[in-house]
Amino acid sequence: MQKDIPYYEGKGFLGLPKDFAKNVAQFAHEQEVTLGDFYRIRFLLFPIYIVFRPSVIQHILQTNAKNYRKSPAYNQLKLALGNGLVTSEGAFWKRQRKMAQPAFYKTRLEQLFVEMTDVVDHYVQHLERQIAVEAVVNISRAMVQVTSDIVMRTLFSSRNNANQDQMYQMMSEIQEYVTFRVHHPFQIPLQYLNGRHQKFKKQRSDFSVSVFQLIEERRAMKERPSDLLSLLLEAEDVETGERMTDQELRDEVITLFSAGHETSANAMAWTLDLLAQHPTVINKLRAEEKSVLDGRTPSFSDLRQLRYHQQVIEEGMRLYPPAHAIGRQAIAEDEIGGVLVPKKSAFFISVYALHRSPRYWEAPEAFRPERFETEKVKKRQKFTYLPFGGGQRMCIGNHFAMMEMQLLLAKLVRHFDFERLSNETVPFQPLITLKPKEDIRLRVSRHSEVMV
Repeated sequence: MQKDIPYYEGKGFLGLPKDFAKNVAQFAHEQEVTLGDFYRIRFLLFPIYIVFRPSVIQHILQTNAKNYRKSPAYNQLKLALGNGLVTSEGAFWKRQRKMAQPAFYKTRLEQLFVEMTDVVDHYVQHLERQIAVEAVVNISRAMVQVTSDIVMRTLFSSRNNANQDQMYQMMSEIQEYVTFRVHHPFQIPLQYLNGRHQKFKKQRSDFSVSVFQLIEERRAMKERPSDLLSLLLEAEDVETGERMTDQELRDEVITLFSAGHETSANAMAWTLDLLAQHPTVINKLRAEEKSVLDGRTPSFSDLRQLRYHQQVIEEGMRLYPPAHAIGRQAIAEDEIGGVLVPKKSAFFISVYALHRSPRYWEAPEAFRPERFETEKVKKRQKFTYLPFGGGQRMCIGNHFAMMEMQLLLAKLVRHFDFERLSNETVPFQPLITLKPKEDIRLRVSRHSEVMV
């Protein structure tokens, strides 16, 4: 006997609930009280399954992953990113993943960590000069600045800040347009009439020209720097010996640029806002930093010992997961836990709702880094924590992002104190990543115990 699951009878346009289109993360979270962690809504004649039940997520992303492709929403993302690792499918994705994977091996990350440390050191000096003039800092923008610096240095070996700011601004506006198309599909034709699509095409073209120019310059070099672009240029298909074309490189570079700084910037901004509300957590971070480093700059090998730093970052991403959702579509009919799922059914896996569900987390709204102590993690149910996705398509840059954020957190907490300007919660907007709806601004001062 087939089971059924709760159905949300929305009154939105053609069945899609208005609240879902307005804020998909908040909608999924709020409906748990009445509908649970696996329910469906309707869009036109097609069901959309809202999922944050770990067993169902595991089935889709791992157990029967071959029956699930990226949801149609990713077709809009392709407009910006092309056919990179985030959007590609099947045999082509497997080929690209195998070719790109060595760029993120431990030995490569250790080399990139040196460049990363230099960027962070310069940023700390910049922030010290900045707060000497103005104590209130736009943390959202600051984290974008430093993480994009890191990506530009490790991806391109670039120190061209003007070019970097231009590329970031273009990509930010491109992402906003793509997200609008995903959430408002029936307004897409209007975008061709009001000039918004033409502006998007121009920005995408300008961004691509910049990337193609970097690729051309790098190909012409006899001695190439050991950055990610060089590694991708030299990557070979083990079966055919082929290398990536310029278009394939363009797609992977834009994907790495976009995902490489956007996710870390948002995670760090939210985490610093949380730390400004929890001084006892900051004290524990400083105690660990003193015990492990005693004032010296962390090395790559030190990161493993900065365990509480990692826990703080993990807890920050639990409350504010940068990749707040995962979309999939059933290729063929399937049965999940007794529920018959029709062919072409869309699945909206809400990572945000999963991470805040009282079914799987004690006091889910509280900021408690101790949840991620080793023994507690071992006892945790699988697929309840997905900051980098899950299954074979887990984010290729997860270790890069974690070492970047650990380094940033150690440096910033060592040198600065952070204070909120008000007690009001900063609202979020679920675009491609979970971004603050308004700038996170904190009062920043030099920590009194910093060693001179």
